Amino acid sequence: MPETNMNSDTFWYTDTKLSDLLKTDPAVMAKFNSRKTCKKKGEYIYLPGERSESIFFILSGRIRLGYYKDSDREVVTAILGEGDVFGQNSFISDEKRKDFAMASEDSEISEFRKEELRRLMAENTDLGIYFINFLGSRITELEGKLESLVYQDSRSRVISYLVNAVQKSGQRLGYEWVVRGLHTHQDIASLTATSRQTVTMTLNELRQEQIIDFDRKRLIVRDLSKLKNLIRENT
Repeated sequence: MPETNMNSDTFWYTDTKLSDLLKTDPAVMAKFNSRKTCKKKGEYIYLPGERSESIFFILSGRIRLGYYKDSDREVVTAILGEGDVFGQNSFISDEKRKDFAMASEDSEISEFRKEELRRLMAENTDLGIYFINFLGSRITELEGKLESLVYQDSRSRVISYLVNAVQKSGQRLGYEWVVRGLHTHQDIASLTATSRQTVTMTLNELRQEQIIDFDRKRLIVRDLSKLKNLIRENT
């Protein structure tokens, strides 16, 4: 998984995909399949206040993490996809959940109790390395997010989100990068602590400058270097 420090010129990767890792060890794949559950769009995996007992791996789909402010206002902290892990705090703490996890679309996840996951990682070192690398990338992501909130204006945070999306899941096609499954403008606003109007305005300006193009299904970054330079110019 790539590094999400959005002011960096280098990307930090975990080369192994979860799906590829599972294919190399039938016993581990069997464990994941035996713990697999399907979640419909809008279905909660857990809620604030529930016991923190399990760690979850996303096999397909998207999972939204967040919390509720002032009892009813939803604040989104992450939207995760295939290969991502969530609920990892239960690995080191028995405290009750402070956030919620909900399926943003129909999804498949594998759930492990922490004791079971420890045994599984002891039996399969590649899985242990994958999990440790994921935790490292999550820490880096949080550091980058804090840095952007402190030092960047709202427009730069939206641009940083785009760069991060390319780093995490972009596919290079010639000189361009394609990111499929772009988040909604409202989700981007939540993830970057900006307004939906700012997100829409920034994306339209970047499109007019021919730096990006987008529709409901994908983002096309036509000039990644120029996009990254825009962050530097505003910090």
